[in-house]
Amino acid sequence: MKKLYGVIAVVVIVVLAVAAYFSSSSNVDPRAVKHETNRWAVIEDMNGDKMAVETVWNETWAVLVEMRQNGSRLWVGSFVESYGNKWGFRLDPGNLTVDQVAEEDLQVTIRYVSASLNGWMGRFVYISAKVVDVNSP
Repeated sequence: MKKLYGVIAVVVIVVLAVAAYFSSSSNVDPRAVKHETNRWAVIEDMNGDKMAVETVWNETWAVLVEMRQNGSRLWVGSFVESYGNKWGFRLDPGNLTVDQVAEEDLQVTIRYVSASLNGWMGRFVYISAKVVDVNSP
C-alpha cells in the first residue's frame, strides 16, 4: 500500500511540474523577450503576445514589479524603436512609463505595432499589459 501512495505522489508531482512549465513565461519564444540589461520584465498584452521591456527609472521598475505581484493590468508605454527581436521593435527604456489611463489613439497591441512597424516607428504608444515575469540581479 505504501508503494501505491508513493507512485501516486510521484505522478502528482510530475503533473504539477509539467503544468508549471507550460504556464510559466520561461516557455516564451526567446526572440520575443530579447533584452539588453540584467533588469527586465515580460509583459503580456490582451492577445497573449509577450515581449520584454526595460527601464532606466527605478520608480517605473518598482511599478512593474508591483504589477507582477498583484496581477494588475495597466498601460505600459514608450516610444517605438527598431529592435532585433521577434516583433522588430521595443519600447524605448529611457522613456518607459506605466499609467492607469492612456489616450485612445495611442492604445495598441504588440502584434498591431509589429504588423505596421513603419507607421509606428518613433511614435509613443501604450500597450494594455500585465507583467508575467520580472528579472533582476
